Amino acid sequence: MRDQYSKKTLAAGAVGFFLSGLVAGGLLTRAFFFPASPPAPLSVPAQLEEAHRLLDKGLLADAEKSYLAILGRDPVNPEALSHLGNVAFQQGDMERALRFYDAALREDASYAHALWDKGSALRAKGDDAGAIKAWEAFARLLPADSSDVVQVRKWITEARARQGSASNKPGGVPKNFLLEKPPKGLIEGQSSR
Repeated sequence: MRDQYSKKTLAAGAVGFFLSGLVAGGLLTRAFFFPASPPAPLSVPAQLEEAHRLLDKGLLADAEKSYLAILGRDPVNPEALSHLGNVAFQQGDMERALRFYDAALREDASYAHALWDKGSALRAKGDDAGAIKAWEAFARLLPADSSDVVQVRKWITEARARQGSASNKPGGVPKNFLLEKPPKGLIEGQSSR
């Protein structure tokens, strides 16, 4: 009887082992021949939203990578170009920031956010004349009574006053000048069109 029990145990174990191998082999074969497809890439607007969150958190290197990835998909995206300018601005590289703002404006001359930021960067650089020009272009795109145009008009008046004084020194404005955020629609990349 003991031999019979051992044979049954041995047979049951062999069948169990065989079935386990069959299941594992099937799963491995499926994974090998039919690998899981990579997750669908985020849409450009979703990528921009994520990149903006990174920028807002001060994760400049990660934000820059995200904006560059967007440009890999959409090489002339004015919002990504403009925000790469903001990354450069926050890193203290005004020339690079201005190149990105200009690239964004070449793609969409009515992209108000780039004009706002370009004016801010030029002011931080000490170029009041350039800042005035960018801010005046910004003001022409929006209703004259909007709070953002009122703010820009104030900055234009201040810049003109500085132009008349001898105290107009480059670098006189801290890097956090960009903390003056444009309106929500501009932050989201909407042009005035």
